[in-house]
Amino acid sequence: MGEVFLDAFLDSLKILAFLLVCRFVIALIEPKMSESVKLKGKLAPLIGVSVALLPQCGFAVVATDLYKKRHITVGTLIGVYLATSDEALPIFLAYPDKALHILPILALKFVLGVIIGYSIDLICTKNRKSVLHHLEHCDDEYRIRLTDCKGAEAVENPDCHHQEKEVCNCSECASSECENMHKNCDGGVLGDTADAASGEDVTQFKTQSDVNAEIKEKSLTEDEQKKAAKKQKIKRFLVNPLVDSLETFVYVLVINIVFGIIIYYVGEDKIIDFLMTNKYAAPVFSVLVGAIPNCASSIILSRLYIMGGLGFGATIGGLCMNAGLGFMVLLKNIKNTKSNLAIIGSMFVISIVIAYIFSAIFSFGVLPI
Repeated sequence: MGEVFLDAFLDSLKILAFLLVCRFVIALIEPKMSESVKLKGKLAPLIGVSVALLPQCGFAVVATDLYKKRHITVGTLIGVYLATSDEALPIFLAYPDKALHILPILALKFVLGVIIGYSIDLICTKNRKSVLHHLEHCDDEYRIRLTDCKGAEAVENPDCHHQEKEVCNCSECASSECENMHKNCDGGVLGDTADAASGEDVTQFKTQSDVNAEIKEKSLTEDEQKKAAKKQKIKRFLVNPLVDSLETFVYVLVINIVFGIIIYYVGEDKIIDFLMTNKYAAPVFSVLVGAIPNCASSIILSRLYIMGGLGFGATIGGLCMNAGLGFMVLLKNIKNTKSNLAIIGSMFVISIVIAYIFSAIFSFGVLPI
């Protein structure tokens, strides 16, 4: 029995190595991406799906937050959900004999996310017009996050001082969560004209935390400012990725231990035989697991595929259903419970259809790689 825990620990350590690499890379690219990536216009579904493929938990939450604020369409949101890969990439990379299998999985999630996202926007014209109407009267800008799950971060729009958007008094705009909805940026931190009046540069996006940091920084000496900046860099590029990786490592370790104990008492061959005997129900099981609002779902599905218990179609369906913490954040908005449940229901149906289509193509088996 002791070897079960040892094997689970060693397998989890291999995955931790890939988790650390992924987290550090994302931490490095996040500052640039947060400034340049904007989910607006006709390219929003394409951009959203592309970013969602990165192994992280934050972007599905960002997309959900922006959808609630009516800054992105329902097609963009569902495209992001379908493409969200969560921890599947590092799990597959940790097993060399199955590493290449992640490439067609990610490719299909990208293609499906883009096609279905744009198709839903073409069908849901009312939602698309509602988002366009909102953006015509809203001065708020939002910065995306990848390394945490706090949603989109409001930033100061440097062009806000030159915008004179028409005031709208419709019920939707009146109930908007955006602080600068149909306003001319004449107060508050967002759209604050103080810096412009004092002649300071306002060409950079600023968040509330940025403004607070600037105020604090001005009260520090030069040496203290350097130390504070160094601590901030260490936290962003070293501590945060390490903590995130260790948190996921715990999930992976627990799941590996559970799998190990089951295999120890039942036998791996019997488990695979049972799953393959019920292969026609496997897509439904996989999609139900994918609906778990946690990274554990992608870990379970990836491990089952790697051990040969799940076919390619069922795995694709489950990973398409997996939206990280997106569903949990979506359901917190009780004002639109019906539409939110409709989105989750649509995700379930789409994922089931995808699972059975690709299961039929590959005869309910794995990829012949």
